[in-house]
Amino acid sequence: MQSAFVCDIEVKSEFRRQGYAKAAFRQLEEIVRRLGLTRIGLHVFSHNPGAQALYVSLGYSVTSLNMSKTLLKIAN
Repeated sequence: MQSAFVCDIEVKSEFRRQGYAKAAFRQLEEIVRRLGLTRIGLHVFSHNPGAQALYVSLGYSVTSLNMSKTLLKIAN
């Protein structure tokens, strides 16, 4: 399966929640289809619920989960 991957996208704060990101992703889907690709992947941070909601509304689903733990430095 050949896929495209979105590395970075940003909508300036004054233009958010006006449909620009949805429109951009819909156009991206058309481009990806014309290229003969069948999937679009992306990474979204857990601390960005607005972006997560956008992607879910566009039909994206969670395919993996990364976890980490920050370790405190031990004083010498």
